[in-house]
Amino acid sequence: TGFFHADPHPGNIFVLEDGSIGLIDFGQVKQISGRARETLAKVMVALDDRESDTNPSDLDTIGNLALELGVELNEGAKREAAAAVAMWLFDGSVEQLPGGYEKGELSPDSPVKELKSFPQDLVLVGRSTILIKGLSDRLNIPWSLSKEWAPIGRRVLNGNVARVEEAGTERKVRFRDVTGMLKTWGKAKASRAVTKMPPPIRTRVAGVALRLQKRKEQRSE
Repeated sequence: TGFFHADPHPGNIFVLEDGSIGLIDFGQVKQISGRARETLAKVMVALDDRESDTNPSDLDTIGNLALELGVELNEGAKREAAAAVAMWLFDGSVEQLPGGYEKGELSPDSPVKELKSFPQDLVLVGRSTILIKGLSDRLNIPWSLSKEWAPIGRRVLNGNVARVEEAGTERKVRFRDVTGMLKTWGKAKASRAVTKMPPPIRTRVAGVALRLQKRKEQRSE
């Protein structure tokens, strides 16, 4: 669904008796839009699948996805800047960022200094990741958000493919059912007329016809 808790500071996080995590205070909850959710999932998977922190191909893939999210860099930024921003934000286990950038956000060589703008829809995502990074640093636990979120990202991407395939199948079945139904009603001319309609109108007619058919079936039961 794309919903997430946007205020995971220590006061809102509980470790339950069974070891699971409990969250309170849902005053800041955000939903990531479909396109941004898909691209963010691709970033997580690309970070998790990278061969190394210096592989040019991996860095280009991660960087291009970061730019696709809406990240804008300053003019003259290094080629590795976009990938370094993504790795700094989502992978706290990285020892050395690419391009010679440093992990400390206050460092003059931080990749954050290369940011010209950050996508508005993802500001709270960034805030959440920074809070989680801060917690892991205080506990001295190297923590990779991308490693934890990559399985979720894969499910998102696989789910999108499945929904597209299912939607395509449903459209085919739905229209076939409608034309068959019209024929059983003895209206061959109507059936041919529907097939020649523009897709948007044809879809509406198909929907109406199916609803009428369902009502007819319900009355006959």
